Amino acid sequence: MTEADKKITFSELPALMGKTAYVSDWMAIDRAHLSLFATATYLDPAHVDLTFSRNNAFGSDLVDGMLLLSMLVYWNFRYFPLEGERLWGLNYGFEKVRFVTPVMVGDRVRATCTVADMKKRGDGWLGTLSVTVEKEGADKPAMTAEWLVLFLEGANG
Repeated sequence: MTEADKKITFSELPALMGKTAYVSDWMAIDRAHLSLFATATYLDPAHVDLTFSRNNAFGSDLVDGMLLLSMLVYWNFRYFPLEGERLWGLNYGFEKVRFVTPVMVGDRVRATCTVADMKKRGDGWLGTLSVTVEKEGADKPAMTAEWLVLFLEGANG
């Protein structure tokens, strides 16, 4: 087991401060998931006029930045090293999000999550997760985000 694979308990969350919590595997964004995201967010011709979207310089293969942002939930569920029963994380919001490099259908991306801060909040821990989403082969990241997550356990969760 590597250091990146090491699991921690709820009480050990503060020990992650300043450390990389995970680096995800590379994955491609496919058209099927882009289409499902558009349907789930009502971005289809049945609900809105997509002329503005069709007129962008990148074309219809551009992956919506909000899809990338929503993938943080997937990456955290899959890779964040916290383990135990009756634990959960509450999406507390974002301090800052930037979409830096366009991602197109078929591009491969991965997330690196560093725990920038971990503060006691009631019976839980409020974590600031600094997440960088890389686009394979790009000089700059696809996205950066400062994500706030409130970690809770037991009867609090």
